[in-house]
Amino acid sequence: MSKLARVIGAMQYLLLRLLRILSRLFKACWVFFPSILFIVLAIWCFWTLGQGKDLVVAFTENHQAKAFFLIAIAFWVYVSWYSSRVIAYIKKSKQEEYVAKVAGQSPGNEPSKRSFTPNYFELPADWLEKFPRLIGYGCLLSIEIAVLLSPALGPHAISPGKAFLYLLLGLIISWGLDNIVQEFADKSRVFARYLFYMSLAIFLVAAVIVVMMQKGSILVLFWVLLLLHAVYMLYINLRHSEQTNPPAKPPRPFFLIRILYAVMAPLRIPRRELGYFLWFNIVSITGLLIYLLAIRNMNISWQIGPFPFVLLAFAVLGGFGNIVTALSVKASVNFHFLLVVLALLLGSNETHYVRTIPYADRAQQGIYNQRQDLYQYFDNWVSSRGAEIDSASGTYRVYLVLANGGASRSGYWTASVLGRLEDTTYGKPTQFSRHLFCLSGTSGGGVGVATFFSLLHERKKLPADLPVSYTHSARSFLKKDFLSSTLAHMLGPDYFKYVFHINRQLPDRAGALELTMEEGARTCADTLKVAMDQPFSQLLALNGQPYDAPILCINTTRMQDGNPGIVTNIRLNREMFNNRVDVMDILNDTLDMRLSTASVLGARFPYISPAGRIDETISAQNRVHPNDSSLVHYFVDGGYFDNSGAGVVQEMLRAVLNHTAESKDTLLKSRVRKLQFMVLHITNSPVGVAPLNPVGPINNDLSSPILTILGAYDMQTTVNDRRLDNFLKDITRNQVCAGGSYYPIHLYRDTEERKEARRRGDTLREVPYAMNWFISDTTRTRMDNRLLVQPKLNQLIRQLDSLVRP
Repeated sequence: MSKLARVIGAMQYLLLRLLRILSRLFKACWVFFPSILFIVLAIWCFWTLGQGKDLVVAFTENHQAKAFFLIAIAFWVYVSWYSSRVIAYIKKSKQEEYVAKVAGQSPGNEPSKRSFTPNYFELPADWLEKFPRLIGYGCLLSIEIAVLLSPALGPHAISPGKAFLYLLLGLIISWGLDNIVQEFADKSRVFARYLFYMSLAIFLVAAVIVVMMQKGSILVLFWVLLLLHAVYMLYINLRHSEQTNPPAKPPRPFFLIRILYAVMAPLRIPRRELGYFLWFNIVSITGLLIYLLAIRNMNISWQIGPFPFVLLAFAVLGGFGNIVTALSVKASVNFHFLLVVLALLLGSNETHYVRTIPYADRAQQGIYNQRQDLYQYFDNWVSSRGAEIDSASGTYRVYLVLANGGASRSGYWTASVLGRLEDTTYGKPTQFSRHLFCLSGTSGGGVGVATFFSLLHERKKLPADLPVSYTHSARSFLKKDFLSSTLAHMLGPDYFKYVFHINRQLPDRAGALELTMEEGARTCADTLKVAMDQPFSQLLALNGQPYDAPILCINTTRMQDGNPGIVTNIRLNREMFNNRVDVMDILNDTLDMRLSTASVLGARFPYISPAGRIDETISAQNRVHPNDSSLVHYFVDGGYFDNSGAGVVQEMLRAVLNHTAESKDTLLKSRVRKLQFMVLHITNSPVGVAPLNPVGPINNDLSSPILTILGAYDMQTTVNDRRLDNFLKDITRNQVCAGGSYYPIHLYRDTEERKEARRRGDTLREVPYAMNWFISDTTRTRMDNRLLVQPKLNQLIRQLDSLVRP
């Protein structure tokens, strides 16, 4: 019985020890949560998100950004480590003061050794010493493992499961080696310092070589990061040599040193750490300056690149969070909570207005009320092509384009497909743009169709015999870095505006995205350039004026009620288009917007771009209440309602066919009977049926509503596409037109292509194309190659080549 009791007692002791360790672990994570949070964010961004992995690949292709990356990673590691170390010093001091108070001792007196038994502390001194070190190691390991996960390694990249195992092993090994280095540094301080300087020199030489290398394996970067890992380990274990015969009266420190001592004292930082604290301030000021310059200067943000800037922002925001934590620990008040409350109380001032511009000419005010409606546009479109339609021996094709959302991936693919169709048919009777009736896009697809639309418009300003390439011009624009400046505002001013409302003239992240598009278009070297800064009012189909461009529909969604909206160059009839919001109709008559703003209004997907506000002025006679002078509209990504733009195209087709059927114009009827409507659906997401996997009971209870909403969001677009496909089959059976067809052009391989690949023995899974506002050269090259071999696109081009004008 006594043996059993001893076993039970031992188990109880072990259990209590385990519970105490877990308790301290959770408390440590809470104390140091800002730094830990950004390590977790780095893991999520660069380990699991395809966008983050592509940023790592893109970074390795830009040797200029490597210098900024090494600065950023060193800045992040140093700030995370030392700001956490400051928190640890304050926490240690507060714990000692509390224990001394409980023990009945004055904080000014020397407490007994028993009073400072670690069991009396929330977090023992060794935990407070080691945790900041582990945070620094965690920063390095998260990026080192991200390199090993990179698609640039191809089949040699490690799996996500192994990545977390490597992280755990890396932390354990780093902890063990840190203890060894710490003991060594205590015994051989001078030699440890020499070893540090030697490793630092080796690291700097290796860093210069990597920065100068135009090309090279991504593993070279991994080895440089390991060198930085070693430098960090040696640096945090440096010790000052103690003087054997210190002077009776030490010399008075310099003025700057006295200031640093004055700052260190309330933070409970020992004076022996003056060097660490001095370099902490130097590194912090340098990193902060680069961070602020990237926010203010778009060219600097482009030079830095998105991957290094994210690390730079993590350092600044993590450092700010640690400052708040240090003050919270010092004052025993949760300032994080107070800041959140303050943001909720002061955050009512609007910071996300849609960018608008006044008209250059007052005579243009109200010009959006002068747009042609759909019937006028259709009649004019058919009439302007009357001779071609009449002379056609068979049918006359009419193209309507749908483009799914997907950020730059969608924009690049959409504009490339449309550009290739235009380039291969330019100057021929089957010229694509001559047969193009409508461009409808959502999110990145809206940017893609707007790009092609702008190229068509700008082409008219150039000599007809000047050779141009729509494909090359579109690619030159859409390969630009639209992400870095957007992230600079998202992880910069937008983070602080809720409380401080700093610099209201500074655009929000959606405005930064628009400005980046405008500047990116201006910096293209092509003769034919996209004009993203062009006022949308100059692109309209106006009453009584000839117009030789397609209808442009950029799909958006009104946030408050989920109602779909359209930015378009014609005027929408609400009954005809099922009460869709005509965004240009709600603009004040004195305001206009640029093409960039119109494009981004349909591409405000979650968090990267916030809902944009437009105030609609209500005339006195239309007010329900006398004080209701305006309606407030917030617009988000069009993909919330329809990620392809199929809905508005179906409504458009239905309206023009009904209009033709009811028309008394026999010439119009005869011409429309020859029209064959072909919907080109340009997609950029994987093709196939979503897997129906089992869901665990807890997941079912907690997240089934969210999972259902997300599934309905995707399926709603699918149903819209199928409804349009069936509608096209239906109109083939009527006598109003020559028929309709649905023609998808996929970026990813479709079911038939995958079957054919398996028959050839190709069983490898198709590598995903990252969806982001910045695309690596590797991903763009794959998309360019796909454009040349896309079977449906090539088949369509062959059909167009075979069509001969009678």
